[in-house]
Amino acid sequence: MDYPKTYRARRIIEDIIKALNIDLNGYSILTEVGSNHFIYTPIIAQMANAQKVFAWTRDSEYGNANEIIKLCKQISESFDLPPNIEFKANDRPIEHIKNADIITNLGNIRPLDKFFLGNTKKGAVISLMCESWEVRMQDIDIKFCRENAIKVGGTWENAPELGVFDGCGPLAIKIANESGFEVYQNNIIIWSDDHFGDVIGNSFKRYGANKVIQTISKEVLYENAALTDFIFLTDYDEINPIFAENGIIDILKLQKLNPDLAIIHLYGCVDNEYVKRCGLAVYPDKKGYASRMTYTLAHLGMNPIINLHAAGFKVGELLQKDINNQLVQKMV
Repeated sequence: MDYPKTYRARRIIEDIIKALNIDLNGYSILTEVGSNHFIYTPIIAQMANAQKVFAWTRDSEYGNANEIIKLCKQISESFDLPPNIEFKANDRPIEHIKNADIITNLGNIRPLDKFFLGNTKKGAVISLMCESWEVRMQDIDIKFCRENAIKVGGTWENAPELGVFDGCGPLAIKIANESGFEVYQNNIIIWSDDHFGDVIGNSFKRYGANKVIQTISKEVLYENAALTDFIFLTDYDEINPIFAENGIIDILKLQKLNPDLAIIHLYGCVDNEYVKRCGLAVYPDKKGYASRMTYTLAHLGMNPIINLHAAGFKVGELLQKDINNQLVQKMV
């Protein structure tokens, strides 16, 4: 595991804490610690004066849990922060849930199901480190929260101080470039009918794309496939397979229309092996899933992830203090 750029990270954290005026003094936070730029998530809470931070992680394709914890400890110590992070690897201690004032919905914390939420303390709040419309019902039991008066708030990612959601555009450009396409002067079809597609389409156009069509119409797709360089899949809401055997799109038909067509995916069900068997290129060369980013904004860089997670902590603070603010997208 490469040691992160800690000097730059510290500067970014300090800047966003100041910009958002984050103060977690007196609050215990339950969040995750992860690999890459997610290593800084509990450190952001520390630097925002959290009283206690519970940081969960687990072994995954992204890294070894104990190595992640070791690295986070090293960074925290190098920042001269108090030793107030309590880590847990491959476990979900009920005591951490019971003692948390602010709980995030990050991957190592999910699912926030009925059992999990039933162990929260009175007055605990749930901060969603995403926009409210992005919430997947399998990740958090909103109905239970409503019935038990547990405050839940999403984060407005494009608040003037953040502009995080707009980072999806540069992220899409980076992924397209990695796959071997210029974007500049390319003909592109974006398979999407949501805000992800809007932001990415605008970025492709500003970057000099020749033609950008945003659609979820098979007919439009087939009509334009022959002159298209690549299809960019970013359909957040579609739960059915899109590019797969018996999927929404007939891949064999696409291959006949344009054998050099490529499929690039950020959101949506993609069976990469089936796509390749049908003779089309696919990037990244791994499965895509419904409502789950193939690459998070961390693939773009450190800045957007640190800023998003800091904003999520601010949402938790505002929910706790019952302060109305445009940053908070109240769900409960």
